[in-house]
Amino acid sequence: MTCCLSGGGQTVQHKMAELKTEICVGRAFLDSCLQLHCEKRLDSPTASMAKYWASDLQNRVATECVQLHGGWGYMWEYPIAKAFVDSRVQLIYGGTNEIMKELIGRSIVSQK
Repeated sequence: MTCCLSGGGQTVQHKMAELKTEICVGRAFLDSCLQLHCEKRLDSPTASMAKYWASDLQNRVATECVQLHGGWGYMWEYPIAKAFVDSRVQLIYGGTNEIMKELIGRSIVSQK
C-alpha cells in the first residue's frame, strides 16, 4: 500500500514539516526530563510540563494527521484512526492537562 500523502502538494509537505519539527522539539524536552529523572533531579513542575506538553502534542499531531488523511482518517483499517482515539485519552491519564497547568501555575506563583 502506498501512502496517500507521498505525492501531496506543498501545503501537505509544509504541514508535515511543522509536525515533524514539533515532534523533534518535544522529544528533546522529554529526553531532557528523562535525564533529570535518572539523576533524581526532575521536579514536579517540570514533570507536569512534560506530561501536559507531550499529551497535548500527541493529540494535536494525531488530529492533524486525521485531517491530512481526509475521510480515510476515520476508517479503522488505517492506523491513524486508532492513533487518534488513543491520543484523546492521554489528555486524561495521569491527571488531566488542566491539573498539570494548575500545578505548573502554582509553582510559578510560589516562586515570587
